[in-house]
Amino acid sequence: MRISSCNWIFLAAFALFAPACSSCSDPHVTRCCEGGLDSGSSSDTTPTDGSDTGSDSASCSTGSLTLEWKPLPESIDCGPGCRQLTFEEINNITEWAATHRYVAYTDDTLYKMHVVDVDAACYADVEKEFDGSYPDIKGDKLTFVGDYGSNPHRTRIEVVDLTSGAMLNCLEDVQSSYPHIWYENPTLVGEKIAFKWMKINENTDTIYPVYVDLYSIGGERKTVFDIGHNTFSVRADEDYVVWEDNQNDFIPDIWAHKISTGKTWNLTNHPSGQWLPRMDGTRVVWSDLRNGPNPSADGSLAHQDIYMYDFATGETTGITNANWIHYGPDISGDRIVWTDYRACSDPNNKYDFADTHIWMYDLKTKTEHQITNTPEGEGEPQIDGDRVFFFKQVPSSSLFAIFVQELSALGL
Repeated sequence: MRISSCNWIFLAAFALFAPACSSCSDPHVTRCCEGGLDSGSSSDTTPTDGSDTGSDSASCSTGSLTLEWKPLPESIDCGPGCRQLTFEEINNITEWAATHRYVAYTDDTLYKMHVVDVDAACYADVEKEFDGSYPDIKGDKLTFVGDYGSNPHRTRIEVVDLTSGAMLNCLEDVQSSYPHIWYENPTLVGEKIAFKWMKINENTDTIYPVYVDLYSIGGERKTVFDIGHNTFSVRADEDYVVWEDNQNDFIPDIWAHKISTGKTWNLTNHPSGQWLPRMDGTRVVWSDLRNGPNPSADGSLAHQDIYMYDFATGETTGITNANWIHYGPDISGDRIVWTDYRACSDPNNKYDFADTHIWMYDLKTKTEHQITNTPEGEGEPQIDGDRVFFFKQVPSSSLFAIFVQELSALGL
């Protein structure tokens, strides 16, 4: 979660041009050609009938959402292949997710969910009547948690088709008394959603344990893990769900669940801390303290490195091993990106983030590449294909924005 700060450790700009209208045969791109607005198809998709096994949840129903796309403003010049994607009152972000075409995020003023179509240079408000949080995107499907208020408390997981504008309302929980149910970190994996849920008392304290569930859209729901003191960063792809759990004396480990077999296990099982997993296909990357001066309880997070596990091979690989902080990795194909502290005045001080930059490792060529290098510093990267998304401060203000860097413009 981001609270209008450049402190990358604490989460758990080339002028922007409109797409040429010669590409308007693409129904996505026509959204903003010649300044016009296109809401996409108004027809809703009908969900598969069925019910889940959660005691307070209902099967998916079709919502009436229609996205109204608006052109993005022009951005500051941030270099070849670089563009600014969030602006003005929606400049500061609490949570966000990026895939090659889309970026979804919650603004930190009204806590509303927005989505950017990177190719069409447009954005849309996903909802206006409730708070939206914890976005995740796979292909053209967006999922997030909708909070509909507290009297009675009503929360549910939403799934939005970004092509048609249709919404599915799933896993709704409505309670007029405590404890309340709360959903977090929904992530799409095929026709399933993996997510975290918990009970919260009247003082907003979590009632343990915290659960990770797997839900077949419109169908079965089952709990895959229910022991941990707390659970964060739920991710899923192909046949696997991974998450961070700190049940081991509050030192986080990465846990995994194989959907086809139902097996759940501690993936890292190391006395040092491992957290912030992200995955692509069968590969998982995370931040790791095993090479630090005090790996079991390193409050400074010094000498933090990036590690990777591949479910296909069963091998764990150290991606970095240098005496500075490498933080918050993401992976796409053979490319891994992270926030790097090597240029900071104190590269092992988690608070010295003024000169953090985005670096990338290519698994195929076994080479490192610096992706960003601006005076404001950059952090929290996400990668999909040849696009790297990241945060940086807008030079003319104290606000932060999401930017995208095309790797092809860097010769990568």
